[in-house]
Amino acid sequence: MLETAAQILGKTAEGVETLSVTTSSSVEQGANELKNLLADTEEGAIVLTDIFGGSATNIALTATKDCPKCYVITGMNLSMLLTALNSRKKLTVKELAEKIEADGKRAVINATELLIKGF
Repeated sequence: MLETAAQILGKTAEGVETLSVTTSSSVEQGANELKNLLADTEEGAIVLTDIFGGSATNIALTATKDCPKCYVITGMNLSMLLTALNSRKKLTVKELAEKIEADGKRAVINATELLIKGF
């Protein structure tokens, strides 16, 4: 998804890290890896994950529980990622978390219903 966002934006995202979570990843191991990625973060961080209750979210919540300026946002979609990348230098971390959540919700559309009802 990060590669797709880079293609859309025409540039790669600097200061963005990814962490792959597999079925063999333990929460403890993944949380330690994520804590290491977040160690140099003074301003705070946004962690985007796929689904609430999933392994990635559990890892992120464990890793960020003692980081008051870290926000875990679930349900990641490309719209949310683009918002994060485009707005991260303009907003505080808290404001950015709120914007990412709102923009992500707005991006979910039942296209069939939209087309049946018309524009």
